[in-house]
Amino acid sequence: MKKCVIGFICLIIVLTIMSCSLIKIDVSEKRNPVLQFILLDNYIEVSSTGITRISKSDFFPSSFRIKENGKLIYVDPLAISDTDKADYIFITHTHLDHFSIKDIKKIVKSETLIICPNRVAKRLNRYDYKIREAKPGDFFGLDKNLKVEAIEAYNLKPTLLWLKAHPKSKQNVGYVFTIDSVRIYHAGDTDYIPEMGSIQDISLAIVPIGDGNLTMNVEDASKFINQIKPEYVIPMHYDMKERNDMGKFMSLVDKKIKIKVLE
Repeated sequence: MKKCVIGFICLIIVLTIMSCSLIKIDVSEKRNPVLQFILLDNYIEVSSTGITRISKSDFFPSSFRIKENGKLIYVDPLAISDTDKADYIFITHTHLDHFSIKDIKKIVKSETLIICPNRVAKRLNRYDYKIREAKPGDFFGLDKNLKVEAIEAYNLKPTLLWLKAHPKSKQNVGYVFTIDSVRIYHAGDTDYIPEMGSIQDISLAIVPIGDGNLTMNVEDASKFINQIKPEYVIPMHYDMKERNDMGKFMSLVDKKIKIKVLE
């Protein structure tokens, strides 16, 4: 029986690796050609990569760009169509829709600092990049007006049997960026977990809403947003076919919170 279980796990791992190698990621034809962004305090521009085609599905990913006073920050860059060079690149975890070497190469320069969990850093070691590892709970300053906190990001629910897509042991992260008095939270891939209860004073929250087995579902995402009460929220990480989910999310979020959909 034990050998059967081990064999089954090995099969799942092999199939996962094979399927990942077959995944094709590119710009979606449905992507808005006009840059979609939100402006915070009239000088911090937060924009989205836009709709991305993953295999045969149109998907709104976790790829964002923050621009302020000439500084350029990317989070999980994916299928980007611009080539503006990054000052900082933040990666939340190793999954292909978050960690794209192809896109990192498009925007990296000699001075670029890549901030990422240990598992990502190990995969980047073959390249001549400046890397700083981040684990949950880390807090550090990067510029005189930019501070960053790494937040836990993991699943409570298994995806298959007892296997979780984002187990706590992998130390995946989300990030809270504090730029002067503006605070931006990018959740990465996570369920609504206890550690998120300490997040507060958020100007803009960027949260996944798309899948109850991979990330927060619509109900949990709305509960979280209503708890922390940011000024703005941008939903991310959802299949474009699931438009009912977006409508449900918008109906569940407190009306005082401004929802910005960037596609």
